[in-house]
Amino acid sequence: MRILVLTQKLPFPAADGYNLRVLEYVPRLAERHELRFVGLDVGEWPPGFERHFQEVERVPRRVPPKAPRWQLPFRLFSPAELHDSDPAVGDVVRRQVEAFRPDVIWCVGWNLLRNALDQDAPVLADVIDEGAREAWLDFKADPTFRRFLWLVRTLRFERRYFRAAERCLFVSEQDVRITERVAPGVRAVLVQNGVDADHYAPNGEPIEPETLVFEGTMSHIPNVEGMRFFCKEVLPRLRAERPGVKLKIVGRDPLPRVTELAQPSTAETGVEVTGFVDDVRPHVRGAAAFVCPLIGGAGLKNKVLQAWAMGKAVVATPISLGGLDVRDGENVLVARDADELLAACRRVLDDPALAARLGAAGRETVLERYTWDRATADLEQQLAEVAGHRQEYGARHLPPD
Repeated sequence: MRILVLTQKLPFPAADGYNLRVLEYVPRLAERHELRFVGLDVGEWPPGFERHFQEVERVPRRVPPKAPRWQLPFRLFSPAELHDSDPAVGDVVRRQVEAFRPDVIWCVGWNLLRNALDQDAPVLADVIDEGAREAWLDFKADPTFRRFLWLVRTLRFERRYFRAAERCLFVSEQDVRITERVAPGVRAVLVQNGVDADHYAPNGEPIEPETLVFEGTMSHIPNVEGMRFFCKEVLPRLRAERPGVKLKIVGRDPLPRVTELAQPSTAETGVEVTGFVDDVRPHVRGAAAFVCPLIGGAGLKNKVLQAWAMGKAVVATPISLGGLDVRDGENVLVARDADELLAACRRVLDDPALAARLGAAGRETVLERYTWDRATADLEQQLAEVAGHRQEYGARHLPPD
């Protein structure tokens, strides 16, 4: 197949699920298909990554121009206002489509989807995460006009542009179900992420028996709120029973709301915030268990897959598990509220043999279901099916704004 790859940023470093997805899929697709790349020149370009593409075009991201005042009331709730659609980007994409004649456009993320849909080629919209639910939860938690505006624009964006794509890919079953309700008629399919089971593998490092760990980007609001919930509602009760228990929060860009959890000191709070680390693996491997107490967010949590691959016992809320192959009590302990989180943490800390069994079962789950080779095969099937039905796609007519 000839695949035109569109991305809203450059896929390096591999510090989030978006970048990881592109970095893992592209080399595998390039072994069997012809690829060209168009992306916004934001972030970094991975060393040697160009060799996977016949041609690469990196387009500077512009500062969106301000609309005339008289237009503002008419554009306030427009889904087109959610993400900037730079005509210069559209020109580059159009030139590549005319020269390359791709069998399919693989558009990763939301930002360039409008540019993709303007072309005479079928579009596989790899939107990854559904946004309306998270926008609703944000508005519910803090009902400001700005958040209301974001919610309305997100809902209308999904209804207008998701439905115009030939297919939309998501990484969790929950996001598929929500999108089908939010945007009836959308062709939503599930392609879950993978994990590098060799890179994230157990290595026999000694375990700190009283340490719990969480790892993630700590400027990401669902991670922030999950940690604040755990540190306010669960950890003090656990430390009242076991004063030596410590929570290690590992991840880049911690917001002040995160760093304040470790004040005045780890000894008093039981919380250590590391900030950015070169390698998260020693921190996760050295803990007694991985806790993922998220109370909001969308998508599939790569952090859980990585913990499983490292053979760690995982204690998680249902929303943290995002459609993974979960067997409560076998490869994970599922906890629905603060009381259940407390009980689950108590179990894994009291019973190292249970923690070891959970970790071994989690790694086995990864090896059976969540390798990147398997995920790439699923993505290829979706690309091929969209490309194979190209003759069915005529001029694209977007529903009214």
